[in-house]
Amino acid sequence: MSAYAEDIESIESKRKMNFSEGLVTASRATGRNPFSIALDFNRLRRKRGKLWFYEYIMYELYDRQKWNDEERTRFISAHNQCPHVKKCNNQEWWSVTEDKWLSAAILEHNKVPTPKSLAVFDTTQRIYPNITKLTTVKDCEEFFDSQTKFPIFAKSIDGMWSAGAFRIDACKDGQLKISGRDELVALRDFPDKFLAGKSYIFQECLTPHSFFDGLTDAIATVRCLNLVDENGLTVPHAVLKLPSSGNVADNFWRAGNLICELDPDNGRILGVVDRKDGELVRLDALPNSDRKLVGECLPDCDALRKVNEKVALMHSENHFGSTDISLTVDGPVVVEVNNGCAFELIQIATGKGF
Repeated sequence: MSAYAEDIESIESKRKMNFSEGLVTASRATGRNPFSIALDFNRLRRKRGKLWFYEYIMYELYDRQKWNDEERTRFISAHNQCPHVKKCNNQEWWSVTEDKWLSAAILEHNKVPTPKSLAVFDTTQRIYPNITKLTTVKDCEEFFDSQTKFPIFAKSIDGMWSAGAFRIDACKDGQLKISGRDELVALRDFPDKFLAGKSYIFQECLTPHSFFDGLTDAIATVRCLNLVDENGLTVPHAVLKLPSSGNVADNFWRAGNLICELDPDNGRILGVVDRKDGELVRLDALPNSDRKLVGECLPDCDALRKVNEKVALMHSENHFGSTDISLTVDGPVVVEVNNGCAFELIQIATGKGF
């Protein structure tokens, strides 16, 4: 199974929930009759948020002691994002962010710090000026054998949620060492079996700022939610996506990763959210660490805000968007620009409806 297919399967599995088991969970938590909870969900899912059942359970919206009706209807389903984005944004601009090679090229051309792109794998007729294009097994063998600096980060050019992203830690004797995998991947099998025909971009890995020493060996990113109108840019929310050791990407669906709510004005960490056995757990300190983290302020916040503003206004035709920015030893680096922003990410971080 390809790296992309494996990740999509994992993402989809977290969105599946046995209806009866979910009702039992909610009934035990509240003491309410399961039938009344089912009726409550059916009423709520017809509201503006269009929530799925697993989201109703995840946000604990069955708990009427915790939420009033107005608060509950503020939660929006992750599956309802695209219709809202289409209403807010100019669709002619979508590929400027969703095509990862094009986005990286535009950012680099406009002197926005972004990871250095090394090569692209693509079996179509498309050309990629000023960068190595890999199409065949021989191309891959020559490219990776010639690399002297590892690790190398790989992500799908048209992907979302970091699905299919992976890190190559080494290449030796015609085999790639992929982070997190015990078995080596033979270069002769790499294009067909591991990439499975998807187009990929390969980039240099970033080095995290010393603030993250002891927290993770992967790249954490700050997600800035950007709203642009005739009055300029507003950033109502920001979160820190913190990957655990062993994960190469920071998305919350990956086991062990955390989300931290931030004060968007000063980068102060307001809270930490973990997921245990499918349930969201709000923490007042970092688990399994001597660092509390909550109350600390991220470094280089002024520089981060300036970079985010430049990127948001460069893409101002996307009135509802977001920027993922990594804090590195060299300062803030824009890892990705997004058309829209996952409602789920903000709702999990803040504990409130979007």
